[in-house]
Amino acid sequence: MLQDDIGKLIANGFNVRRGPDIEVVTDPYWIVSNKSASHTSPYGYDVHVPLIFMGPGIRAGRYDGSVAVNDVAPTLATILDVETPSGSAGRVLTEMLAPR
Repeated sequence: MLQDDIGKLIANGFNVRRGPDIEVVTDPYWIVSNKSASHTSPYGYDVHVPLIFMGPGIRAGRYDGSVAVNDVAPTLATILDVETPSGSAGRVLTEMLAPR
């Protein structure tokens, strides 16, 4: 097991029941795909992607804070004024919501 930053990222993202038997980590800026990005490497340029919300109820602006994938469902539930999913573990991104 690698004990550097990349090894820790891989270990933290590994699921014993659903994970692969082999994990391939390429050098930076190399991907094993015919796509331009995979979002599966442990490098910052590949894992940091923009999240864009537009429309009524959204405050215009740029918000540079960290957002987890888990934050999308409770935020959308709040915007749509529906119950937050029972398995939801994220937070509502209140900083981008316009006052009602």
